Amino acid sequence: MNKTTAVLYVPSDTPEAMSMATKKVAGIALIVRHAMTLYQSGINEITLLIAKSQHAQIKHTFNRYNDNIPKINYIHYTDPYAIDENVINELLLQVNDYFFLINSNLIYDASVATQLIQDSQISTDMIVCREGVHPIPFYRISKKLTHRLLAFVKTKPRAIEACLHFLLDKSDPVPIDKPAKCSTFLLTHHSQRIVAEKALQETIRHATGGPVAKYINKRISLPISLILSKLWISPNAITVFNILIGIFSGVFVADGHNYSIILLGAILFQTASIIDGCDGEVAKLTFRGSKFGQYIDTVSDNLSLASFLVGLIAGYWRHTHSYIAFVLGSIVAISVSIIFFWMVRFLKKLGTSASLVTYEKEFIDKLTGYPEYVMIFLKYSKYLIKKDVFSFLFLVLAVFNLLYFWLYITAFATTVAAIILTYLSIVEEHNSQLSSIKD
Repeated sequence: MNKTTAVLYVPSDTPEAMSMATKKVAGIALIVRHAMTLYQSGINEITLLIAKSQHAQIKHTFNRYNDNIPKINYIHYTDPYAIDENVINELLLQVNDYFFLINSNLIYDASVATQLIQDSQISTDMIVCREGVHPIPFYRISKKLTHRLLAFVKTKPRAIEACLHFLLDKSDPVPIDKPAKCSTFLLTHHSQRIVAEKALQETIRHATGGPVAKYINKRISLPISLILSKLWISPNAITVFNILIGIFSGVFVADGHNYSIILLGAILFQTASIIDGCDGEVAKLTFRGSKFGQYIDTVSDNLSLASFLVGLIAGYWRHTHSYIAFVLGSIVAISVSIIFFWMVRFLKKLGTSASLVTYEKEFIDKLTGYPEYVMIFLKYSKYLIKKDVFSFLFLVLAVFNLLYFWLYITAFATTVAAIILTYLSIVEEHNSQLSSIKD
């Protein structure tokens, strides 16, 4: 029989805290969200310490989800919400020599559990996770220490909070700070769910790179994503809808004459850039990310961009009847094709993601050893080829009726980007081959 690595306990200190387990936060019941977070950190089996009166409802809640959840075992409190010798003995049979004991009402990032797993070599009876000087109800406890609870509950059943205080008093707990970029939130009242959802949104926003995406797009897309999460809209459905917006943006931009229609096309392209974040945000909020979702998101980005650029070229031709439109269009098409070639080549070799965002994080951001001017150029120029940045610039130029002027800038920028990426990719592949020969 496999042993449990983590035990989630439903707190018993207040009736409201006890009832929080099945309340939804961003579309998912709190205890299910907790289990999914542990599953993300690599924990495949957990035990729930709950009241018998909660069992049917909690089990029914878990039965609604088939993916991204660990195997669930159940141990029941001695009613009402107390622990006796039988509960302790049953717990000792199920757990590993060291296991996590976590408040089921705690929202946190998987990196918290991952860090404690990495620190598992610390041979101490109790580790307490903390944020600054404040402890978080996330503990790593030894089986040996848990045995001491048998004497504590022998005279009468004890509340889980009393048992935790006993363990803290009888051990010398080692404090470990949670990861700096990870936020935690303990819910004790139903009214705090709104604050918790806001905290989840801010965690996603602060992890976003680029000023336009972080300070403009995310402030619009995240509230939309929260609503879509509560409605349980599929991230893939959002992506398909966004493809239609992107395609129509190119259709309207191709008008070439009517200012209002061209502006509408630019607005739709900016809208597509904003909605483009929603599928990923909903996937994160509801634990429904998939490699297939990454593929169609990449397809969505490329179709929107292709539609808009084709519309831009067609509109410029209709506006000027100059063959320079096709020259610029050819330059852009060739340059963009080269850029995507290197991106796809890298993603294929990497093999862990189908998202083009990976290219920036795993390749561009990790380049070292090049002249300072190259590194400075890469640091700042990468934002100009981000969809959120250039879609916003397209909109600004469309407002001033200068949208088709952007074709010249696009042709220049994509040509420079294609040349630099080709150079960097060839050099990195050459260095990689040399390293493999030496090894």
